[in-house]
Formats: sequence, C-alpha cells, structure tokens
Amino acid sequence: MTRPSIVRAAAPFPTRVLLPLVATIVAASPVGLAAQESAAPPRPGIPSAAALVTTPRGDEDVPDSMFVGVWALTDEHNDLFDVRLDADGGARSNWVKSDAGAEGESARWSRFGSGVRIDYDDGWIDVIRICEQGFEQVSYAPGTPISGPWTNGGKAVRVEGEATPFVGVFRLLDHTGAPFAVSLQSNGLAFKTINEDHRGVWSIEDGAASIRWTDGWNNVIRSTPDGGFEQLSWAPGVPLADAPHVAGDIRRLGGVGLSGEAAPANSREGGTVDRSRFVGTWALTDMANDTFNVVLFPGGAARSTWAKGPEGAKGEWGRWRVYGNGARIDYHNGWIDVVRFAEQGFEQISYTPETPITGPWSTCGRARMIDDRLVPFVGVFEMRMEQDHSPFYVAVQSNGLAFKRIADQPPTGTWSFFGKSAVVRWSDGWTDEFTPLDNGRIAQRTWMPGVPTSEPPVAEQTGRRLKDGPPGPVRPAGSPRPPE
Repeated sequence: MTRPSIVRAAAPFPTRVLLPLVATIVAASPVGLAAQESAAPPRPGIPSAAALVTTPRGDEDVPDSMFVGVWALTDEHNDLFDVRLDADGGARSNWVKSDAGAEGESARWSRFGSGVRIDYDDGWIDVIRICEQGFEQVSYAPGTPISGPWTNGGKAVRVEGEATPFVGVFRLLDHTGAPFAVSLQSNGLAFKTINEDHRGVWSIEDGAASIRWTDGWNNVIRSTPDGGFEQLSWAPGVPLADAPHVAGDIRRLGGVGLSGEAAPANSREGGTVDRSRFVGTWALTDMANDTFNVVLFPGGAARSTWAKGPEGAKGEWGRWRVYGNGARIDYHNGWIDVVRFAEQGFEQISYTPETPITGPWSTCGRARMIDDRLVPFVGVFEMRMEQDHSPFYVAVQSNGLAFKRIADQPPTGTWSFFGKSAVVRWSDGWTDEFTPLDNGRIAQRTWMPGVPTSEPPVAEQTGRRLKDGPPGPVRPAGSPRPPE
C-alpha cells in the first residue's frame, strides 16, 4: 500500500509559569544568545481546551477506555477513513485504497504515551494522541521508524451518534452464499469487494443502515437483539417492499479479516523508541520563550536549569521515562514536560500542575539537543561556601546565561569558554571558573570584583552536578524531594 505523504507542522507555544526575576546582565556571551533580561511578565492563561478536563492530577496515565470506539482519520489525499478500536485490542480500518479494497486494514492497537498506537498488517502505523484542542493523528509509513519523525498527520475525530455502530467493515453473503466485505464510512460513503462498480452511499433509516449501490443493488444492515447484525439484500429493480433475495446473520470485522486470520500484534520491526535517543541535555523554552535546559540522566533522573521558580538556581528535579515516541519528565513541582519526535526533529509539550495528562496539553514548543561542547558545563551544580561550608547552587545554561542561589547576592551572570573551562562573570563583579574533573565532579576557582583572572583566586573548591535520587518509579506530582 502506498500513502503519498502530506505533513502537518505543530504550532509552537511557550511554556512554564514564571516568577519575577529582576536583574540586568552586564556582559555578553559568545556561547549563546545575547543576555539581557528583565522582570518576567505575568503568566498568560492556559488555553481554554485544557479547562475541559477535570481529572485529578498525579502520576496518572491515559486509560484505554478513552480510545475504544470509532475514529475518523484522513489519508495523504485528505480523504476520510475510519478505524474502529475494540476493547480486546483488535482494530479495523475502512481505508479502501489498497488491494484489499473494502476489506480495509486489520490491526492491533496498544497504549502509546498520551494516546494509542495502531499497527496495521500492511506495515503502517497510526498514532491517535491528545493535542491542544482535542486529538491528532500522526502516521508512519512502512519504511519509517517510529523512533523518528512521523511521515504525515492530521486531525483525529471521535465518531459519535446513531450511525456509529454501523461505521466499519462487515462480512456479508451474496446470493450464492460467497462472502464479501462492505465498508461503511462515517462520511456516508460505502464500498464493497464484489461487482465491477463497488461504490455506494448509506444513511440511517428506521435505526438501520440503508445502502444504495450504484450497480442497483440495495442492502440493509440492522442490529439484532443479541448484539449482532443481520443483512437484507435486494437485486436491482426489486422494490424494498418485496422479500429480500438474501437475508441472514452477518458480523462486523475487527482484527480478523474475511480470511479468519488475525493481524500481527506488532507488525513493525524496530517499532519501539530507543531510550538512549533521549539521554543527554535538552534545550527547551518557558512561557516567555526563554531557554532553559534539562539533563536526562541514563538512570532515569532529571534536573532542569529553570531558575525562575522559588528554588532559583537549584532548578527543578524529577524523573523521566519513555512515553510514546518520546520522553516524559515528571518534576518535583508538579510540571510535566514531554520531549518527543515531531515532523522534523523534536517538540516539547508541557502540562501545568493543574493540567491532567489525560487531557490536552497546556503549552508546546520546539526541543533540541545542545551542542556536545556545551554538555560538560550545562546543568545545576552544588558548591560550598568557604566560611561555613553551607551549600549554594549554580545553574549554567546553553544560551550563555548563569544563575546562582546565594542569599543577598544578585543571581545572574554570563559565561564563556576559556580553554577547557567555563568562566562566569556575575553581575555583582565576582568571577568563577568551572572545570570538569575526570571523577565527574567540577572544580571552582573564584575571584573578587576587580581582580583579573590572571591573579591567584581567593577561593578554590570542588562541587558536584545535581540530578535526583536513585533510579526508581516516577514519583507522583508534588511529593517530597528525596535526599541528594
């Protein structure tokens, strides 16, 4: 089967609640963006679609029942087709453009991140997932790995109403007793696998599906008291008031086709996302489109450099795991970021602490891995005060900004490379030099305001990169911070 590609781009939208951060950056950085920042604006309202969902927020996932039913999708020519997802994991589409015609596509479906994944027996994969204003469809051609950007996409609409029981593919019998397939689509079109002209239209009449074929035949499909279906068929020119030529019980096809064979549970080789694709340091954006970074450690820990919250340069800490075709990051403050493959590259979608992941996300934007040269320096580091050895924190970002959390001291600065080290020039005149060590720690040298770095430093020490507690299950939002 071929489905010529048509693509749909995700619209970027900024993310993150902001607290005021009053500072002026006095030096420019050659590493990233020019650094001048003022007080953060008030947070814009969450998109209205997010308010439609009132499910309590926690470490929840999307239930299967949210997707059982009939969905209207589109192919690469924007022609509608439907797919029915049964509670037993079987699925059947009424896409009729393949060699199977009206028999459609048999498939299996399973949970996949904030949606479901449908594996068809012809190698295609459709993903139906929650988006900003409802649901969307992203599709992968047989030669397209699901651990990469999708092939094409569009809207996904749940089919509701009295016609819903009849949307799908049915196994009927002709006047000789031979089986054939009939596809009824939610747009009122009908197709069958017999006769030269296999097209028709259908509608609901007296609670049944009445089909008018262009070759003159007429069919009625109606439900039976036991939950099944029966067919009535009339030859061309025969009034429907007369006795039907064919009558009897029929069945609707699910994951099993006319042949009686089920579709494979996973038809795509390499159809899972490689966890290692997400280990590393990512550049995301907050509600004001300011860059922050999040480090995803191999063991499942995560730490962000977002310094505008109450923790300041201590950032955010949490856990991450594979989630659909991406990574889901659960932070200690209740936020959730999902970094996932998009049409070209990666995208970030975010959920506020009040927004359940069982509904539309709050905000979105682009996501990218940072340059390898920046990786050793970007993150949150814990250092010790020289006087009393109490901890303080430094957050270093890929955009050339740095933040520190020391009482009564301005929290911002800029940094640049100096040999194998990073030199941070703080807005209060102090200077720090950070050098990664072979044991995974970081060495710090400090100079007072007005003292050039060619002079001996006033303090030297080592610190550590912060992440999270030992690997384990994702914590529910808002649970206490584990020991560092």
